[in-house]
Amino acid sequence: MKNKKAAFEMSITTIIIIVIGVVMLIFGMVFVRTIMCGALNIAATTLEGAQGEINKLFGEQAGEEVVCMGTKGTMDIIPNRYNVVGCGFSPDINKDFEYTFTIESAFIVGTNQDIKNEVKTWIPETLTGTVKAGPGETSYATFGIHPPKDAQHAIIVIKPTINGVDKTKMRFEVRRVGWLQQTVC
Repeated sequence: MKNKKAAFEMSITTIIIIVIGVVMLIFGMVFVRTIMCGALNIAATTLEGAQGEINKLFGEQAGEEVVCMGTKGTMDIIPNRYNVVGCGFSPDINKDFEYTFTIESAFIVGTNQDIKNEVKTWIPETLTGTVKAGPGETSYATFGIHPPKDAQHAIIVIKPTINGVDKTKMRFEVRRVGWLQQTVC
């Protein structure tokens, strides 16, 4: 009878240890995924991210009527994701802006192979339009770049023309994310 009681106590202890182990494993996986995604998810791939970047640029460049992403430094574009880029308009008076984005150059880093025509297929939207903006508000002219999964490391230069005036060139770098970020996030 003593052996049966010891066997019963051993099996309950084993079950409790297994349950605690599974719970800790689940908590650990959730914790690691949350931390890793938060730390690795750097690229702004949504319209809200683009608007946040433009608003930040407006804060740094107070008094400027037009601010475009990728003009002060190269901005990253992630393959196999919809990356939103563009310009923000914040005039002192009510104003209409006619804009055109022109792909000036696109080349693979290291080989300087021209991929301008290929990059045009990555942009599913029109690159021209009109935006109305007034004092105290910011309006946006945005478009999406969606490089394929196998896109090589490249530099893309886009020239915005606003109301017939060429603006500072926008520079983007097609940069892959690591396997860890692709897997975890």
